[in-house]
Amino acid sequence: MRISATNLAAETMGVAAGMPIADARALCPDLVTENATPDADKVSLARLALWCLRYSPLVTTHALDGLALDITGCAHLFGGEQEMLTDISSRMRQFHLTARLATAETIGAAWAAARYSPDPITRVEEGSVNAFLAPLPLSALRLNDDTTRRLGQLGLRKVGNILDMPKAPLISRFGARLIERLNQATGKSAEVFGPLIPPPVFHLRYPFVEPVVQLEAVDIALEILAGKMADNLQEVRKGARCLELRLFRIDGHMERMRIRTSRLCHEGPHITLLFREALSRLGTNLDRGYGFDLITLTALDVEETDDVQLKWSAELAENQRVSSPDLSQLLDRFGNRFGFDKITRFIPAESHLPERAFRRSSAHRNNPVLQWREKAGNSPSRPLLIFKPVEPITVLAEVPDGPPLRFQWRRQQHDIIAAEGPERVAPEWWRRHAEKGFPQTRDYYRVEDNKGYRFWLYRDGLYSRKQDNPRWYLHGLFS
Repeated sequence: MRISATNLAAETMGVAAGMPIADARALCPDLVTENATPDADKVSLARLALWCLRYSPLVTTHALDGLALDITGCAHLFGGEQEMLTDISSRMRQFHLTARLATAETIGAAWAAARYSPDPITRVEEGSVNAFLAPLPLSALRLNDDTTRRLGQLGLRKVGNILDMPKAPLISRFGARLIERLNQATGKSAEVFGPLIPPPVFHLRYPFVEPVVQLEAVDIALEILAGKMADNLQEVRKGARCLELRLFRIDGHMERMRIRTSRLCHEGPHITLLFREALSRLGTNLDRGYGFDLITLTALDVEETDDVQLKWSAELAENQRVSSPDLSQLLDRFGNRFGFDKITRFIPAESHLPERAFRRSSAHRNNPVLQWREKAGNSPSRPLLIFKPVEPITVLAEVPDGPPLRFQWRRQQHDIIAAEGPERVAPEWWRRHAEKGFPQTRDYYRVEDNKGYRFWLYRDGLYSRKQDNPRWYLHGLFS
């Protein structure tokens, strides 16, 4: 059994990570140990990374105990880089965490400064990366132990020893990884940052002067952020389909609420309404702790929005649109309350058979009405009410392949006075051998009886085909 991590008191007594526990107890008889929990540590590190979103929307983790923030364009919000680092360090101490902080031009240099600088807070000035790295051990380049050991056997123990060396011999002996790490640290080659959350296109923040626990204050801040977000989206003619509200507590906890919309949204009042419903559902379950000191609003899914033509009719209210957003806003409220997977609508599918010509889709899907119009084209009208399954009927026809003269449905006799058709519909031939009970060719008729009721009937199968077994069914009712 070995030591995997130590605190400052243990390090003062000479205990170090990687040391056998027997040797550690020899140095420190009063040593207190706990079983390592790497999986729990990984989860806690990810939670701490999410808390760091208060400083930058681009945050990632570096195993086993590191966090990385891209603070480009963010430091001025906290008074500068030094003030930001001081604030992070102060808050970490409040969480009973010891943090070593550093800023640099490259990810590799910042990683090395945070771990090997003698100061707890280090700022590597622009243009001085090579000079800073030169006296550090080669392990500061994020190399594995075997590589650093082999380099040490040749007397190469500092980064400065290999900065100006020819690269070809190093690559042939130690592999390309050594030079890759060196170039990443010095900025000669790029390194992918890989944030935990995709970088947002639109991101707003609202810091409180003092922590707040009243939901009324949160609601006011939400309304301000929603209005600013709407203005930013409208300015570039974009709309959002997904937005996220984050509430940062002073003790390091973060609450996240995400809403989705069924259409592109850039209206502040609608965004506010959806988040207010999310807050009201949480109610007393929202743990406010000692208060929130920061709220952020992020648009995660942003698309170009089209202009909407306004009607010119004087009978309509001013600015009333052709496609009213009222239904979409209602679907948004239902979807965010019950889940968009439970709020569905029908959209067209590729099939000639009416019962297969549609499928269920989430209300979040874009422009389903337009798709129906494109699908319909000049095809014959369909009834609003369609039976599933279809209902068998008994038919009397003048000729076998002609329209029915009379039919019986649910023990009721219907005399037909008008008929239109047939509309012949054939099933997909490629499904013939894959499905049991494969449908036959159909002839559809729209008929009206002597009482004014209109029906949609079809004959399944053709009398002219010996392999068919024609039968009549009622498929739908016209209004």
